[in-house]
Amino acid sequence: MKSKYSVKIIVVLAVFLFSLFYTLPSTKMWDNAFGTISPAEQQAVPQRLLEFTAGDDGASALIKFQVDRMAEIFNLAKNPARPDDVLNNVVDTARKAFVDMNIEARVFNPDYNAGNVSLRIAGKTKEEAQALLGAANLYSKLPLAVTALFPRSRITLGLDLKGGIDLVYQVDLNSIQENDSITDAVSRSVEIIRNRIDMFGIAEPSIKAQDGNRIRIQLPGVKDPERVKQLIQNTAMLQFHMVKDQALTAAQLEPISAEGEIVLMQPGTPRQQAMWFKLVRRPEVTGRDLKFAKVSFDEMGAPIVHLEFNAEGAAKFAQVTGSHIGEQLAIVLDNKVHSAPVIQSRITGGMAQITGRFTLEEAQNLAIVLRAGALPASLIALESRVVGPTLGQESIKAGWSAGVIGALLVLLFMMFFYKFCGFLADLAVLFNTLIIFGVLVFFGGTLTLPGIAGLILTLGFAVDANVIIFERIKEEFRSGKTVRASINAGFDRAFSCIIDSNVTTLLTVAILYIFGSGPIRGFATTLGIGLVANVFTAIICVKLALDLYYSGDRAKTLSI
Repeated sequence: MKSKYSVKIIVVLAVFLFSLFYTLPSTKMWDNAFGTISPAEQQAVPQRLLEFTAGDDGASALIKFQVDRMAEIFNLAKNPARPDDVLNNVVDTARKAFVDMNIEARVFNPDYNAGNVSLRIAGKTKEEAQALLGAANLYSKLPLAVTALFPRSRITLGLDLKGGIDLVYQVDLNSIQENDSITDAVSRSVEIIRNRIDMFGIAEPSIKAQDGNRIRIQLPGVKDPERVKQLIQNTAMLQFHMVKDQALTAAQLEPISAEGEIVLMQPGTPRQQAMWFKLVRRPEVTGRDLKFAKVSFDEMGAPIVHLEFNAEGAAKFAQVTGSHIGEQLAIVLDNKVHSAPVIQSRITGGMAQITGRFTLEEAQNLAIVLRAGALPASLIALESRVVGPTLGQESIKAGWSAGVIGALLVLLFMMFFYKFCGFLADLAVLFNTLIIFGVLVFFGGTLTLPGIAGLILTLGFAVDANVIIFERIKEEFRSGKTVRASINAGFDRAFSCIIDSNVTTLLTVAILYIFGSGPIRGFATTLGIGLVANVFTAIICVKLALDLYYSGDRAKTLSI
């Protein structure tokens, strides 16, 4: 092997390994290797610190997670906002894994200062809990240095293939503030909804304004539509008001001053009666002063929402708590009193928390909407449509059948007309497909039905490029040139034609991607990736294969 080909061989092998590594996770073969908890979190929570302790009743087990390297978590975890966020995520991930196995599990005895928290597995002994941990597949079976090379993410399917929900909302014009225009309110609502959806972790959502004050939201792969609807519709208007009076009914309250006071209710629960509060109308602190919100747990293991204010909000909160010691401060969310604790002392540092009556899911939703910000106006649901995956599955099945048949015919055609060179072209087409899927996984792209169409069209471009090259080579060979000279001349003559056709198509693809949305972007994504890959496989890979094969004695005959 000549040294002049070494660089090209290294580049081709690198692209092949990259595409292979990022395509294989799209299958299920790596699931057992990765585990449920991410490699970064596995480093933050070492396996050796995972302990089992039998319960006092002899019929339960305690699973203890402990983090003794809190400072390192900032560098190990993926975009952590706080060290204990990683710990929360680990515990919640483990809890969900057990719940999916129909095993009751709850957070127990959290201690964030020490960096440890536990899960109690009800009705299980220590030995049974150990067996369950293996079945839950929380930790990878391979070293972290190996698993880090193989991303767990799979190719995300779009709404038309995977199913999901299609929602249409209307911005309530009556709730828009006087200084806001309809256009501004709608655009801000779209931005805030997109932030909430991104934090929730839904890939490739389609969120856009239409028909003046309407917003259409398409979310693929949603498993809990009701939770997503609640997340979207929650206005998340957070306010802190001083309490003037409280009673079991509104009629029992002292008369209010229409200008300076308001009456709001705290909804009741099965264990607690509803309460009515007379509040100072002007809030002391609002959600606009909020810097961050996250889910935490109190000393009893109940979820709470921890708040952190910005510098201005922290100063306001310190001032109001310092001047109203012994009085009640109501935490109001969307015009409903959530709690009204008594101020015990001046609170500095800009920290507060919302406690009580939360499920973990409700606390997570509230933290998300608070971080994303309050909607400028309330939303009215106009249409809600759940798109089942049946149509998508039928489309995938039909597309798969048509694609396999079409691909086989094309591959056989190339081998029949171009013999060995046709075989190389077939390998290039398959390599092209591998690159497309690898890049989609790497960038977290979404595969839609139009995207499949773009993929098939890309294969057509790949075949066309090789046909142009081989026809040019045949012309040069028939003119009396040697095999090596024919190959070089054929690629030289075909180069400009291939580049021009792919570049002009890429310009169209770029326009579709920039100005399109949803399915159109899916089509543009796969087609754009495929065109770039096509140039690489046709110009670099096929040329390298021909140069290596037609060396020595083989350079006397041309199989084309």
